[in-house]
Amino acid sequence: MLLHICDQTWTEAVLDMDQGETVFYQGDPARHWYEVVSGTVRSYRLLVDGRRQLVGFHFPGDVFGVDDRHCSVCADCVTKARIRRFPINPEKMADPDAPYARAYHTAKRVIYLMGHRTAQERLATFLLHATDRMGVNGEITLPMSRSDIADHLGLTIHTVSRTLQAMARAGVIETHGRQNVSIKDMQELTRLAGEFEGFVEIMPFQDNLQENSR
Repeated sequence: MLLHICDQTWTEAVLDMDQGETVFYQGDPARHWYEVVSGTVRSYRLLVDGRRQLVGFHFPGDVFGVDDRHCSVCADCVTKARIRRFPINPEKMADPDAPYARAYHTAKRVIYLMGHRTAQERLATFLLHATDRMGVNGEITLPMSRSDIADHLGLTIHTVSRTLQAMARAGVIETHGRQNVSIKDMQELTRLAGEFEGFVEIMPFQDNLQENSR
């Protein structure tokens, strides 16, 4: 595994990784932090009983893997991905707090998402965020499985499918296969999420890659 060879160094690198390839494992020494350049990465915790808790998805511009001593989660690639890797070395960083600040902005998405109580609110908010990060003219390709979405939202696969079908019947979205979604009524989707109009535009998720990555 190229990444694990690279992880023995303290150098900055750009990593081209395949779908399903592991970025790091839970419990690995926390020597680096990471920024997604392209593709989608997921992070998850392995529980003592063998279950998996999916912590979040990371899209281009997101920062992940910022830990103090050991990696608290696993991370792997949902799709082919290009990832920029930076050493955690405060002595050589112009702003040692920068990765923590950027990771906090990334984590805000999960905080907002899990603060919603109903399945409809959680799924609608997830679609709003996906549109903000990956959408083109209201068209989204969701690279993750329904199982991953359900795990991430704390729902069952049946509930995710049933809620998507209800949104489609109401004319809020259209689904094309299991991964492609068209947003037909953004205002109504925002209402279903329990948010006010313009919610997506003010969320602090769109970081400038060149200005903030160093």
